[in-house]
Amino acid sequence: MFCVERVIYGAATGRRRDIILLLHTEGPMPLAKLRDALKMSASTLLFELSALEKLGVVKREGSLVFLTELGERVASIISTVEPLKSLSFLSLAGLRPLVVWLLLSPLLPLAAATLLAGWVTALAVGSFLSPPLSMIYVMYVGHYLPSLLSLSPPLSLIVSLISVAGLLLGIYSASRRRLGLSKIVAGLFPLAIYPTVHLALVWLAQTFELSYLVAISQVLLFVSLLLTATVFATVYSIEMGATYETSLIRSLLAFFVVPALLYLAPLR
Repeated sequence: MFCVERVIYGAATGRRRDIILLLHTEGPMPLAKLRDALKMSASTLLFELSALEKLGVVKREGSLVFLTELGERVASIISTVEPLKSLSFLSLAGLRPLVVWLLLSPLLPLAAATLLAGWVTALAVGSFLSPPLSMIYVMYVGHYLPSLLSLSPPLSLIVSLISVAGLLLGIYSASRRRLGLSKIVAGLFPLAIYPTVHLALVWLAQTFELSYLVAISQVLLFVSLLLTATVFATVYSIEMGATYETSLIRSLLAFFVVPALLYLAPLR
């Protein structure tokens, strides 16, 4: 099995990059059409295609050229890693360069384990506050937040842990077991760190009588949901070979639109 980093180094430059990105955006193409679109000679195109085939990025069936599953993934990564001056607002909002670096980093399992441990710890601490901080689906309710449920501390913790586990397992199943736990957690990191940030801001507000910090935390709640949608869309598009735009629409619906609508009807 090819190492993705090695494939990227072999495919992300010059004519090979142009071939991959064109096939990624246009889909399978005949050799003649591909040659005309890239303005390459037949011999040059065949040479580059041969190199890409050895990397496992493209396949040819007769005169038709198309990307493999690995090729789609590589194309998504290549299209993401671009100079900062050319990044769109959505690329910046989705923290795409940072996410790509994290997904390819050997530190990903450690970072994901740390995030997950911090997430669970913050939920455990929050469940014993008055009122308790709980997580339901991707919504945080309770302690100084827009929505409130009257749950006992043990029940609050159980509900939160079920929500976390259900979210992780649901994404794993929906990805047809192609997204591992570390990558799922990386895609959810804004959602994972929010309870820690919220509890810290509430503690500062109570300790130093800075009530405006509570309002800031409530704003950050919606920001964290929006960031989760964009970051998860980046992870999903890279790992599954889907377009970022399609992934973003689905992520916004699941992580931002639906929760935001629920917050408009507080559970009291």
